[in-house]
Amino acid sequence: MNKQLYISDTKNHFSFEEMVEKVEHIENETICYYNKNYICGKTIQYEIFDGIWIIYPNLILSISELFPLEEPGMIRMNYCISGRCELNFKNNKVFYVGAGDFVAALIDDKQYKHNFPLGKYKGISIVTNERKLDDFLKTIFVNTKITSSMLIQKIKQYEQYMLLSNNSIVQEIMKEIILFNDKFWMEKSILKFAELILLLINNDKEVNQIKDKYFDKNLTNKVKQIKKEVTQNAEVYITIEEIGKKYNVSSRAFSDCFKEIYGKTYYAFIKEFRIKKAADLLCVTNRSIAEIAIEVGYQNASKFSKAFSDVMGVTPNYFRKNN
Repeated sequence: MNKQLYISDTKNHFSFEEMVEKVEHIENETICYYNKNYICGKTIQYEIFDGIWIIYPNLILSISELFPLEEPGMIRMNYCISGRCELNFKNNKVFYVGAGDFVAALIDDKQYKHNFPLGKYKGISIVTNERKLDDFLKTIFVNTKITSSMLIQKIKQYEQYMLLSNNSIVQEIMKEIILFNDKFWMEKSILKFAELILLLINNDKEVNQIKDKYFDKNLTNKVKQIKKEVTQNAEVYITIEEIGKKYNVSSRAFSDCFKEIYGKTYYAFIKEFRIKKAADLLCVTNRSIAEIAIEVGYQNASKFSKAFSDVMGVTPNYFRKNN
């Protein structure tokens, strides 16, 4: 399963082989370990049926953005366990999925591009194509009238992306597929994949409209740049209203877009970022707690201590002594 990878930092293209440092094959299991200059983590791949691949990505990016380009003509289903994924929609629009969300997509080399704005991602992907899916359905459901075209037409109704957000049935199916150490995991996964296909082609299934969730790419780029500048200057506290004036962006648009990209409100994200930076400084320096508080933007020691406890669960002093 070759992929081309576009790294936005360097404007260079990397082949899948160049990104992978080591590959292990154990029966039907393939484990890919990545070059740590680009990705810390690995993917585990299983072929549960001829041409039906289940992939477990567990990735931490060593670079700011990663845009893998997929092979056209494939059907890809993604379930997010943790992290966030940015997906290109159309006409320079993007939308985001987070933990518990599921997306079925038809791969178009001009459209299907994705990125991980939190710099980390863990999930489950199922990848196949129309012919292999038909072979699977005919094997599982002998003399069936169910075909891959039913799923493809259903996805096309939603303009290439079929999104189910926090759907309890999908989550229960994925729980079974996650447990790959189970003795009969392969057999269960085959059954659960068949169940998933039936669920997706069910006309009564509620699906989120992407058009209600997308954001203009220019806005998301601006929000990412603002976030970069704000986190690089963590000692300076800046409100959303001040951001709106400084960067000429609507406060409401900024707030809504920021939450979609990063999965938290701007204030919650910045608070956590500053406290985690303080936690690192407490571990690696001998500077006083008051000095560290000022460096991450807290002029008031008691407010810093409370914020630290809110995020880390312990006081700064306790954290330093025990780390």
